[in-house]
Amino acid sequence: MVIMKGEENNKKRVDSLYVQAILIAEVVKRILWKKAEVQLSSEPIVRRVPIIDFMRKMRVWGLEKFEEEKVYISAVNFYRDSKDYENHRAVGALVLYIRETYIVKLFREMGYPILDENDESSLMDACGTFCNLVAAKFNSGLIQLNYRELIMSHFMNYIDEIGPGVDYDVREKEKYEVSFEISGEKRMAVDLTMGDIPRDEN
Repeated sequence: MVIMKGEENNKKRVDSLYVQAILIAEVVKRILWKKAEVQLSSEPIVRRVPIIDFMRKMRVWGLEKFEEEKVYISAVNFYRDSKDYENHRAVGALVLYIRETYIVKLFREMGYPILDENDESSLMDACGTFCNLVAAKFNSGLIQLNYRELIMSHFMNYIDEIGPGVDYDVREKEKYEVSFEISGEKRMAVDLTMGDIPRDEN
């Protein structure tokens, strides 16, 4: 089979993003076990899905992950360098979704202060804290894969959807969705999109 140069580059991009999605899956698994001794019911499900773009932003809906249930959502953007960060040119994004019925239980098991399940603000902050932890560990994992360290944004918190959308590299047409089953039910999911990021040549 003959692969044209452009097709070969695209295949490499898909392969790189898949490896990064597997990294996200492992990061979440390890955090859940280390922080709360939570073991997944099965291996994370990793799927490549189209990015839905609106006005050069990635659309994010909680109902795509969990039907008929409130979903807490947090997002972090990644940037190649400080210049891109200052100019809001994101190379990637990580979006975390947690079901409302699970979020209080999760953070209780992680040893966080007891959350008021009726206080949406504190629940959003808890989701953002977890998202930030996942993103930081993911960034560290990229370095171990010989990528250069990326700059991270502060986490953004929402309920059910991110109305304004999420910044991303608009040249990317697909993202990876990683789903996590706990006690036999899908309770958490992560979306990952990432453009071409520099590698450390050393």
